[in-house]
Amino acid sequence: MDPNEHSNRLSTEFISLVEKINTLSNRTRSSEQPFLGALEQWRIESQQTLDSFCNEKRQTFINSRLEELNRLRTNVEELACVQDVTQQNTNSIKTSIDRIEQDINKIQFNFRPLLIDEHLIVRRSQDLLPFPPSNQAIELTDSSYAVLAGNKQHLLVHREPTLCLLDRQLTIIKETSWPLDDISDICWSSVLNRFIVINSQYVFILDERTMVLEQCLTSDTVNWIRGTCSDTKLYLSTEGIGSSIFEYTLMPSIVLLKEWKSPVTCAHNEWIEDLKFHNDFLGLVIGRCKNNAVCFELRSTVTLNCLWSIQLEEVCSMYATRCCPMLNHQWIVVAFRNPRIFHISSGGKLISADKKCRSPSNICQIGSNLLAIWDQKCIYLQNLCCII
Repeated sequence: MDPNEHSNRLSTEFISLVEKINTLSNRTRSSEQPFLGALEQWRIESQQTLDSFCNEKRQTFINSRLEELNRLRTNVEELACVQDVTQQNTNSIKTSIDRIEQDINKIQFNFRPLLIDEHLIVRRSQDLLPFPPSNQAIELTDSSYAVLAGNKQHLLVHREPTLCLLDRQLTIIKETSWPLDDISDICWSSVLNRFIVINSQYVFILDERTMVLEQCLTSDTVNWIRGTCSDTKLYLSTEGIGSSIFEYTLMPSIVLLKEWKSPVTCAHNEWIEDLKFHNDFLGLVIGRCKNNAVCFELRSTVTLNCLWSIQLEEVCSMYATRCCPMLNHQWIVVAFRNPRIFHISSGGKLISADKKCRSPSNICQIGSNLLAIWDQKCIYLQNLCCII
């Protein structure tokens, strides 16, 4: 090769490499980077939390002293109307006023620095599947129903004959007897700060602090099969083909707002296998007889219009296909038949599928970094994040 030609080729390659580096540098600095956007949102939310804490302490400091001063003011006004006021009455009020003044002038305080854990921010991998082997699991009884739901710290599961509250290490910390034969689903309501436990005809609220079940809904006309909560609403879907979705308010009381019926929910020969709320949308798993396939769809909570749909082949069976929302508007779908786990993008595209998994029949998140997966014999955990 001619030396000049070789030099020109290298020069072109170097220019291309420099341009690539510059492009990546600009992308790294861009405020549109998902990580930087999420970091800024975290900063705003953290500042709001700190502001709320400081305002609460400020109001507590002010109100406690104003309450005492107002009480003393009332006492003075009452004594002013009394003729036989003694010096002892006056001295008592003076002493109280002096005490409050001294408290205001000489209050002792000590503010510890607010320390931030360097491992507080985690990176979520895009290559979730296949999951690595898990060493965190809890065995199940054979007659347990495949229902589970999580909040930030705990997991509620059915482990025949009880409902068990588990921590993030799958240790049973509390349990209570389940009074009915079957149990259809469990979901978490952040506004109620309660778990909602669903039976085919009854809906209960469970306080994780007391493990007391409180019946809140009953039905004689339909069989409920799935449930999910938004910040303000409860959505219940019905069993069988042509499934309906019932929409309820959660606060100040649980009241029916609307019943969505087929064909808005699904076709007359289809049924809802699962539904989950996430970021103002509903994720629906729609069962179909044709080709043993199901569709996973993202729906508007306002109109139930479909934003996108993805068909998952040869997964329909007597065991429902279940779904779980994740950060970044992505989804995980698990199928028991021909065991598979699907990772679906925010735009409804299949990112990856694991065909060598065990036999998953349900899935949910605990906080933002743990997945709990219901297997035939156990519930096991998968960590979604790594430290940066």
